[in-house]
Amino acid sequence: MHAGPDGGISVVVPCFNCQAYVGEALDSILCQTRKADEINVIDDGSTDASAAEIARFSAHVRHVRQNNQGIAAARNRGVTMSNRALIAFLDADDLWPADSLAARMDLMTRDSTLAAAFGHVEQFISPEIDATVQAQFQVPPAAQPGRLIGAMLIRRSVFGRVGLFDTSLKVGETLEWTARLDESHGKTAMVDGVVLRRRIHGANTVATEKRLHSDYLRVLRAAIARRRSIAGG
Repeated sequence: MHAGPDGGISVVVPCFNCQAYVGEALDSILCQTRKADEINVIDDGSTDASAAEIARFSAHVRHVRQNNQGIAAARNRGVTMSNRALIAFLDADDLWPADSLAARMDLMTRDSTLAAAFGHVEQFISPEIDATVQAQFQVPPAAQPGRLIGAMLIRRSVFGRVGLFDTSLKVGETLEWTARLDESHGKTAMVDGVVLRRRIHGANTVATEKRLHSDYLRVLRAAIARRRSIAGG
């Protein structure tokens, strides 16, 4: 994989106990019409067979293991490892349509002032989930615009201005980081089509850590405080 004249794209894939899904996620990256120039998989202390599944892709990805520190720390490790001008993220249980990188890259190429490009997100219930469990999930019937991390392509230089993800947060780290992106006046744009297929399977972090949703309140309070400080300064 080699960087083109655009400086190239690094893809960061955080993985924690995703042996059932990480192979599909990596396949969806490798099948992109605009190929990634670098793929960094951060195994965040998995205790299942994720490492063996990732090893099947050893010719195409760089696989790094670390002690379990949370998804924010795994993403930060991937960012600091990345050597390309643009960075995209894909969680190990999600998928990209084949034109995902190309669509976002097109926006970034046409407007050099963009800090990041996002796109629409389609949610789907993982097919192996029992029907009685599926009935408990509420999934939007149509794709929606999403400022989710897996729908974002961003210039690596932006992290120097905005900072990395907040590792003190168990959930809400993306919301907190995009709030800082907005406060930095980073210009963003939205692809019309679907760039991320988000898998719902019952073990998603947000689904299993509802007790940690107080993090969201802390994120919102911090964002309000920062904006008041900026306005008052």
